Amino acid sequence: MNALLVAGRGSILVAVIVLPVSLTSCGKSGSDGKKKTAQKSEDDFLDKNAKPDERKYLMAAKPFFVAVANRKYAEAYALVSSHAKARMSFNQFTPAEEQATFQQYESQPYVNVTAAQFAYLMQYVEAALYVFSTNPDVLNRRSKEQFGAMDSMFAIGAMPDWIPAKIRRASLRGQIHTELSPEELQNVAQREGISVEQLKKDPDFDPYFNLKVVLVEEGGQLKVGYFEFLPPSIMD
Repeated sequence: MNALLVAGRGSILVAVIVLPVSLTSCGKSGSDGKKKTAQKSEDDFLDKNAKPDERKYLMAAKPFFVAVANRKYAEAYALVSSHAKARMSFNQFTPAEEQATFQQYESQPYVNVTAAQFAYLMQYVEAALYVFSTNPDVLNRRSKEQFGAMDSMFAIGAMPDWIPAKIRRASLRGQIHTELSPEELQNVAQREGISVEQLKKDPDFDPYFNLKVVLVEEGGQLKVGYFEFLPPSIMD
């Protein structure tokens, strides 16, 4: 199945076939110009710069990312809160590029989402994860800071306001790395006017997209209250 990634901040249009891949930390060149390497253990899944009080959120969200990566959709579904299951928009999976289409998706959401529906909509990925924000004002669009509105957009996206503010705990983001099939590799190489071998050697060629997760506390447990799949961005 093709995952068509469209729209978003600094949007890049990417059509990929997602296949099992090794867990990678980022795939982009770091500030020192060196490409980050594949992760050697599950501990590398977590941001090494995470603050001690952020670790509980990373550990709470990690099973969801891992379940998605291993295509264990029933396990991922079990980690989703009742608030997230009550309503899911197609924009959470493939955000519409046109505003009219985006609004159409929002006006026709999936309600009381079943495990089968969730499995149909989910993509097959592996991710590196970090905490974006635990600020209650950011998580509830109440920040008075100069760039508070932008922080909220990055943190919770189009998360519905009806999900109670008092249960929102943290926003986390991860990068989802994919592999192209031989046919897709050939198609991309042809579009770029280069050979498949040249394409593979390009250090900037690393198909991926982003996954945003907002954790809520439900029944004394941290669960996924909202999520969005997002295309690559110049802000990554």
